[in-house]
Amino acid sequence: MRYMLLRRSDPAHEAGLPLLPAGRAALASYTGAMADAGILRACEHLLPSPSGVRLRIDSGGVTRADGPFPETRSLLAGFAVIDVGSKDEALEWAARWPPGEAGAAEVEVRLSGCPGGCANVHAADQPDASGQRYAILLRSSIELENETPVARARLDALDAHNAAEASAGVLLGADGLRASALGARIRMASGKLTVVDGPFTEIKEMIAGYWLIRAPSLQDAIAWATRNPYPVGPPVEVEIRQLAELTDAAGAFTPELRAAEQHMRASGLDAGMRAQLAGGAPVPR
Repeated sequence: MRYMLLRRSDPAHEAGLPLLPAGRAALASYTGAMADAGILRACEHLLPSPSGVRLRIDSGGVTRADGPFPETRSLLAGFAVIDVGSKDEALEWAARWPPGEAGAAEVEVRLSGCPGGCANVHAADQPDASGQRYAILLRSSIELENETPVARARLDALDAHNAAEASAGVLLGADGLRASALGARIRMASGKLTVVDGPFTEIKEMIAGYWLIRAPSLQDAIAWATRNPYPVGPPVEVEIRQLAELTDAAGAFTPELRAAEQHMRASGLDAGMRAQLAGGAPVPR
């Protein structure tokens, strides 16, 4: 079973403050453990919301709102996708996500997949591709949260579009998220861990699916999101966030981070993911 662990943001992440070396080492150890267990399928870190935008796509046009966004607690700092045997196992891994320097963290655990069934995305391997990577985050709605059936023709159109964009090297990954009633939230504060089962009431603040794309600029990402054949709507609301990339961290690796990078290399993760997990790019706190 595939689950998405959505790490919520906090004021420090929104301010762009980097993790201290000990925090990076803890996160590298955590993600390395998931890789070693053979369950890690993806791990991405989002830049703070000031570099993002929100779109409301309706039959009458597109309305744009630029970041930063005020509701920090509902924003994402990053996510991991894991394959595990049960929801309880997913919760166990979510509970191990290291808290930030403030000693607090919130991770939402959501079952992946489209209720009506969607084809897997197989992205073309383009190691020398240029451009930035962006996450197109589909905001939930009453229909999505209730898993209202979607016409097969719309799902087929989405599958065809995804396959073409993946073959072109633009679409890097995509998946839906099932209703929050099938999920839960792990909250850590002051050494205390709390589990809150879904469903959750703040529907418009939740994510119902995502697309990861490569585009030359934010404007190109907006154009891509505008023409994407969503399985629901209009209207449709999406948030576009740039993904963190490898930065020059020469000389910044501690012995712990070097060991974690070697561990992840042995686990077969691609170079970009290894660099991010091992401290070469901003990471969710």
